[in-house]
Amino acid sequence: MTTKKDDSSNQSIGYLTGIAYRAINRTLSNNLKVAGNKITSEQYGVLKQLWAKQGLTQLDIAKATHKDKPGITRLLNNLEQKGLIERKVNKEDKRCNKIYLTKAGKDLKKSSVQIGTNTKDQAIEGVSEKELEICKKVLAQISTNLEENNI
Repeated sequence: MTTKKDDSSNQSIGYLTGIAYRAINRTLSNNLKVAGNKITSEQYGVLKQLWAKQGLTQLDIAKATHKDKPGITRLLNNLEQKGLIERKVNKEDKRCNKIYLTKAGKDLKKSSVQIGTNTKDQAIEGVSEKELEICKKVLAQISTNLEENNI
């Protein structure tokens, strides 16, 4: 999808970040699928949290991925059905479960992370390190501004 330079609505920060997000997500999902990894880009985001630290609660994962509780529940149910995660009762708080990777979930890490890295490299092709750092700083500030205002 291309943007028209004379249409200011197509140049807004919201529009452009949305387009970029969807393009990255779509490309990552396609790259995972082509490689035979039967997970979506959203499931990859959840698994990435668990590859970094096992035993997270559903709420921990929701906060880390900026997803709502129903969305995380759906993602975890799908990952559990695929045999990639398992829920275990939290001994400190029996009202919530802790989430752990199965062997299949652990085995998926190497190839999936490589695909994630390749997708990121594809996305930032032609963008200098300086431009990338500025972009990340600006996006982080926008997020902070909106979170501070409860928006």
